[in-house]
Amino acid sequence: MKKIFVTRRLLKENEDKLKELFDVSLNTNDKIYKPEEIIEQSKGFDGILSSVTDPINAETISKLSDSIKIIANGAVGFGNIDIEAARKKKHYRN
Repeated sequence: MKKIFVTRRLLKENEDKLKELFDVSLNTNDKIYKPEEIIEQSKGFDGILSSVTDPINAETISKLSDSIKIIANGAVGFGNIDIEAARKKKHYRN
């Protein structure tokens, strides 16, 4: 089962669905993580489900574990993710 690290609180229905589909780590306190925390806590996970409050910039992406295969955004748009840096590290495909 794929492991997904979720950076922010979601609607209960969405969190429940994620639990059905993945081995998921939820942010039950809805804390806004610092980049260092995202890097550390996502180790060993296959993907990150981020929010617009998470600046996933080139520096953060360069330090992510090689186990991360995808960075998704649970919001409209993806302005918080450095797409070019993600593409270079193979975390983004269009």
